Amino acid sequence: NRYLRTPGTSPKLGSSAVVMVNFRAVLQQLCCIHRPESAQRPLDRIHLEPAPSLPPNARNLSECFGKVNTRLRIVYISTGPDAERFDAAFQTNDLAVMVELMDSKQAVDALLEPKHPWAEDPRSVGALSAMQLAMLASMVGEDDSSVREDIGRAGAIPPLVRLLLSQEADAMQAAVVALKYLTEESGPNATSAFEAGALPALIQLLKHPVAGLRGAAASCLRNMCVESEECHEHLASLGGIQVLVGQLDCSELDVKKDHDHDLLLEAVWNLEDLIVHQDGHPLDRFCHLAVEAGAVEKLQKLREVGAGELLLAVEKLMEPLTTFQPSKFPE
Repeated sequence: NRYLRTPGTSPKLGSSAVVMVNFRAVLQQLCCIHRPESAQRPLDRIHLEPAPSLPPNARNLSECFGKVNTRLRIVYISTGPDAERFDAAFQTNDLAVMVELMDSKQAVDALLEPKHPWAEDPRSVGALSAMQLAMLASMVGEDDSSVREDIGRAGAIPPLVRLLLSQEADAMQAAVVALKYLTEESGPNATSAFEAGALPALIQLLKHPVAGLRGAAASCLRNMCVESEECHEHLASLGGIQVLVGQLDCSELDVKKDHDHDLLLEAVWNLEDLIVHQDGHPLDRFCHLAVEAGAVEKLQKLREVGAGELLLAVEKLMEPLTTFQPSKFPE
C-alpha cells in the first residue's frame, strides 16, 4: 500500500526514469499525475521551449518561490488592468490577489510559455491565475508543502471548485490541476474541497474524453477520500467507485507508451487506495462495488498487456479483490 512507502523515496521506474529526470531538470513545472511518495512522472509535464525571440508586447515573468527558491516562468500576451495586477501578484507572490483574479474575464491573447501536453492554454487572466496556483502547488509544493497550505488559507479552494463547472475548458482544466495538487497530502485543503462541493463535479469529469484530465480528477478524488471517511462514503453513494474502475480500461490506450502506461498505473494506485485500508486489509464494501463494476476483468486484461511496475501494481490489487468477504453483501 502506498501509505507504507517512505516519503521522498522513489520506486524503481525502469526505462522511463531517464525521461522523468530530464523533464524534472528542464522545467519542473505543472503536471497532473504525481504521487507524494514517488518521483514525479512525465506524462502530464508541460514543455518549456524558450523561443529565440519574444514579441515586443510579451509579458515575461520569472521569479523564485518557496524555501528552495524554485523558479517559475510565464510568458504571455494580454492588455489591460488585470494583466497588470497579475504581473504584480506573480512578482510578489501575492496569493490573495491571485485568488481574486480567478474571476477575471480579461482576455489572454497568447500563452508562449509554459505549454501543457493536454490542457488548453489559458484564454483569460482568470484561467492564467488558476494555472499559476497549480504551478505553485505542484512544483514549489513538492519541496515546500507549506505553499499548498498558504494557498488554501488565501481562500483558493472554493473558487477553484466553482471553476470545475465552468463552460470555459481552459479554466476548468486549470482548476482540476490546481485542486489535484492542493489536496495532495493536505487535510485542510482536501476537506475544504469536499465541503465546497467538488466531489460530484470531479466524478463527472471522470467521463471526460481527455485521458489526462480524467487521471487528474481521479487523483484529486483519491486525495479527498483518504482524508475523509464521509467523503469516501459519499463517493461510493454517487457511483464513484464504478467510474474509477472504468479508468482501468486499456482498450484505447497503448501500455507500451510511457504516457498511457503511467495513466493506467495511476488508475490502479488510485483504486487501491480507495478499496484497501491503510493497514493493508480490504475494505469489503468498496471491494464489492469494484468487483461488481468489473474491476477483476479489467485487471486481467491489464495483466495480459502490462509489464514491470504496472504488472506488479495489478497483481497487488488483484489480491484484495479476490480475498474480501463477499458473503457480507447479498446478491
